[in-house]
Amino acid sequence: MPIEDGEHIRDVHESIILLLEGETQRPHHPLQSKSTICRVPGTLRDLNPTAYAPQIISIGPLHREDLRLKAMEEHKVTYMLKLFQRIDESTDMNVEHILRKCVQAMFGLVTRTRACYAESFKSYDDSRLAEMMLIDGCFILELLYRFQYPPAEGDPIFDNILVAHGIKNDLLLLENQIPFFVLEILFRLTVKHFLNNTSLTDLVLNFLKDMNIIKDSKLILTNETMDHGHILGLFQSCYGGNHPLTGGIPTISYSATEIDVAGVKFKAQTDGDSLLAVEFKKSSFLPWLITCGFISTNFKLPVLCIMDSTPSLLRNLIAYEQCYPWSRQYVTSFAFLMYKLIDNNNDVKLLGGSKIIQHHLGASEDVTNLFNNICNGVVPGNIYYTEEWTKLNEYCHGYWPSMWIWLRRLYRSTKWKTITVIAAMLIFLMTLFEIIHHYNG
Repeated sequence: MPIEDGEHIRDVHESIILLLEGETQRPHHPLQSKSTICRVPGTLRDLNPTAYAPQIISIGPLHREDLRLKAMEEHKVTYMLKLFQRIDESTDMNVEHILRKCVQAMFGLVTRTRACYAESFKSYDDSRLAEMMLIDGCFILELLYRFQYPPAEGDPIFDNILVAHGIKNDLLLLENQIPFFVLEILFRLTVKHFLNNTSLTDLVLNFLKDMNIIKDSKLILTNETMDHGHILGLFQSCYGGNHPLTGGIPTISYSATEIDVAGVKFKAQTDGDSLLAVEFKKSSFLPWLITCGFISTNFKLPVLCIMDSTPSLLRNLIAYEQCYPWSRQYVTSFAFLMYKLIDNNNDVKLLGGSKIIQHHLGASEDVTNLFNNICNGVVPGNIYYTEEWTKLNEYCHGYWPSMWIWLRRLYRSTKWKTITVIAAMLIFLMTLFEIIHHYNG
């Protein structure tokens, strides 16, 4: 019989508890896992506490007792019941049998699940933790399904755009995760019975596609066999592409406007979906032609789409990479690059004019503040695209580019503007005499 949401919430909940109590009597030999979920360290959290805390829904144990999030607990159970109802309506399988298998699976994984968290959570016994994984996991699966196949009737989440977007943001917080293997097993036990033409990964990435910080690009998983740990880890892995880790921590000494003055033109990167798709292409023409604007050397960067949720998302991706260095520092590398390039609002306006930054934060100052502070408290490991950074530095250290950068810095000090103009004229005349002397030589 179909499961009616309102009438059976309590009955199904009691059935789950009874099944879990039965599982405590059975021996289990789970595989061990490494920790992938933890609280954000204080060095990062204290700079912006709200960036790491869920605002609408709690997933997993870290924020389970937050009273602000309790209102969503009933919706979770309702979504779980609807998931089992789909099995009942779409197949001839026994729903109680499927539910029992799900409970057994979650209980059998409880030791492995605990190992994924940096905290022990002694206040949650095995039954309670297994129940949490079952409800949260089934809720997420039903959420993904409803996004892919919107229901004809009203929906308490997707009918409210603020709630729907807020849940997406909450599902990408480091402290608000459950192990990805929990979702994979529940997916095979439930969704696969009525939806066998898509994968869990495809459902997740489709659901999160409008959270992508790269404009007009797809979230593409480059390594299908990699253990992503959780949804945030899966999302982060989409930004790596096939770029090799070159190592080292390069230094960029110049802001975007100074690099522009040196003859380097910023271009939007259209050939890749990765944050690491950074390319410095030096012109073969004479440096003085480049710096005077006749010919340009190009520095290509991914096009960023910065929304209200982007600052929190970037901070959580960086926190994940900081806590688990084996996850590869894709986002940290790009954050350091932007941190170096953006010194003030003029840099943001330049990158905006080059179509590299497209933001919806209101003022350029908000973008400036974001990248001026994004790397505070961050300890960089091996950074990607060191080679491109090195080539850019070598170019800017050249005689003509460095001379124009020096003039730019001198000009920014208002009391030296007259001297700067005179110096620029002298440099131009010296260059002209040098060219005439060379050809008459």
